[in-house]
Amino acid sequence: MFIAITIVALAILGYRTLYPESRNIMKEEAAHELPAQRLFEHFSEENGGQFIDQAIITTGRVTEMDKQSIFLDHTVQINLVDGIPSTVKIGALVTIKGRCIGFDDLLEIVKIDQATIR
Repeated sequence: MFIAITIVALAILGYRTLYPESRNIMKEEAAHELPAQRLFEHFSEENGGQFIDQAIITTGRVTEMDKQSIFLDHTVQINLVDGIPSTVKIGALVTIKGRCIGFDDLLEIVKIDQATIR
């Protein structure tokens, strides 16, 4: 009986080690809060590394939209978890919370995923 319980406990521990719970950005406290333009400036000045893989809150004007993402101030691409609400239009000022995944050198934009509009 003791051996069976030990094997089950080790199996559960091993499973949780190999397959950890996924991050929930919405439950995390934001590490940074700044306007979209300022976030872009940090990356263009090459000191944006502090934001990568961090939950952040950013605000800006919607300048472009497609099915799942919006662009703020032509500088930050936001991939939304639940799609774009019908209330969000081009020119609207929005605040989002998401995970900064880095800077796209080719397009020269900051990318944020797992985002929701606040």
